[in-house]
Amino acid sequence: MKKSIKKTTNQNESLRLRELIRELGLPLRRLQDVIAMKPEDCLTWWSDESSSIKFGSEPFTRLMQMVGIDENKLFMGNYDQALARRRLLGDFKSLPDRYQENQNSYLRTSAHIIRYIVLTRGQAFADQVLYSMSVSPLIYDDVSVKINLTYFADLLETLAQKGFTQEELDTLASVIFLSLQGTALGETFSVSENHFDVYKTLAKNFDYFDTNFDYKSQFVGKKYILKTTLPLDEHSFLKGDKEKVIRLMRYRRILSAWFPYLAGMTPLFPKAELVRFSGNIVEMKYEFDLSIKPNPTKLLVV
Repeated sequence: MKKSIKKTTNQNESLRLRELIRELGLPLRRLQDVIAMKPEDCLTWWSDESSSIKFGSEPFTRLMQMVGIDENKLFMGNYDQALARRRLLGDFKSLPDRYQENQNSYLRTSAHIIRYIVLTRGQAFADQVLYSMSVSPLIYDDVSVKINLTYFADLLETLAQKGFTQEELDTLASVIFLSLQGTALGETFSVSENHFDVYKTLAKNFDYFDTNFDYKSQFVGKKYILKTTLPLDEHSFLKGDKEKVIRLMRYRRILSAWFPYLAGMTPLFPKAELVRFSGNIVEMKYEFDLSIKPNPTKLLVV
């Protein structure tokens, strides 16, 4: 456990571990999985509340891995006990209530972010990001599972809190190919001959990514005009958090530029205009200049 935690409380690790085991309802036969002692030693410790055995952070780390919730939250007690118990009882992929409101996105829309983090920072770092959001890494076993837009916004914010610069956050939008390469939709993008073909395909497949936004698009001459409207009333955890929403809109603009890359073309960055940001509506307008010559680029194979 991080040293900063020890400085924030005078609770003894052994005492807090007992409390946590009781809170979670951990069966005593699983004590060995948590404290890594012989079964008889585990039961001796459990039956002797005056035991002076010191465990350090390891048991909390093991519990974190069992319930998919950050060890700091477990130690301090500010975690969702009902969620932790569901995980402990086998529902490893259950989601916090925060991410179950209006589940109109798919995990595949963020799978490339997790894969990129694993490639650049390692699996342990990627898992810790998800644990800190009280999400189990196992949810990505099925990327067709639905989740909500708040999860995506929280993921970007968590990465920023963990040291990602704005440039690194922008890079996350450019690696959409990590999710789409090898899929049927990715193949459709890959045979595009020009930017018009790319955005025609995108316009037909918005619902592959999410149904949170109202999409209106049209081709006018050599331009592709896309208008998106997000009703914040349907996303109570995002409403009132302008910083998160603005970060999300920035990400989406960059993401929209990188679909041509799937066809071996250079990205096409649109002009973006924030049309309206009221208390309950966010409207964006994107304008793509399709007359720009689609210079070929070498695809990165990962």
